[in-house]
Amino acid sequence: MIEVQGVRMEFPAQGRHTPVVALAGVDLRVEEGEFVCLVGPSGCGKSTLLHLVAGFESPTSGHILVGGSEVCAPGSDRAVVFQQSALYPWLNVRENIGFGLRIHGIRGAEFDRRVEQYLGIMGLTGFDRHAPYHLSGGMRQRVAIARALITEPETVLMDEPFGALDAQTRNDMQRFLLRLWKMLRPTVLFVTHDVEEAILLGDRVVIMTARPGRIALDLRVPFARPREWDLVLSPEFVEVKRQLLGVLQPQLESAQSVEAFLAERSQEDAGEE
Repeated sequence: MIEVQGVRMEFPAQGRHTPVVALAGVDLRVEEGEFVCLVGPSGCGKSTLLHLVAGFESPTSGHILVGGSEVCAPGSDRAVVFQQSALYPWLNVRENIGFGLRIHGIRGAEFDRRVEQYLGIMGLTGFDRHAPYHLSGGMRQRVAIARALITEPETVLMDEPFGALDAQTRNDMQRFLLRLWKMLRPTVLFVTHDVEEAILLGDRVVIMTARPGRIALDLRVPFARPREWDLVLSPEFVEVKRQLLGVLQPQLESAQSVEAFLAERSQEDAGEE
């Protein structure tokens, strides 16, 4: 469903600095219906790769295909969920969830049926007339996920959607997401910093290097579905986590070294000015 072929992404230089190479030679293939988690240090290009697949930007070189067609712009076949819910504050919960349906011309009884279905699945029954600012962070994110999935897109791109939530709410949201994924079976590309979350959710975990981002490891998760939440306590889970962290930790250290160098150079430039 998703093919990333030799992708390089370079951002223009700012001031006297050289261009920033965010991605260099990335190759990735995600099969139809797969749930693939991207993990890596901050600034490694995870979100950049997601935005390229979404069609928000174009790669400097290489190709990205979704469903066999080259990505040139955003499309209704791909839904994006961000870390912040980005709901429309002038619409209530029901109207936010059904926004995509209205764009697709769905009205009347079918609109009501599908919105009610997602209100129930996401545990939002009774909150349909509430404004977004009356909801907790977790509830707002449920609305955002329901809005993305209600049109049943073939591909769902999620950029750390649970990163701002507390631990308990995060666990609840993971359960909701897996329930929807099992029901709809879209192809999911999911960015996270949390290795345990990646193992619990994903069919595969892909680790990226420090900038410029490349694929350091592509690991198929060896646990059958459904996965119970006490799986994290098992020796097998701990061993998979150890394997992933063994690859990820050097990338985190490398990223910190790069950030320290860039901060030092910025201070030098400021001093010269």
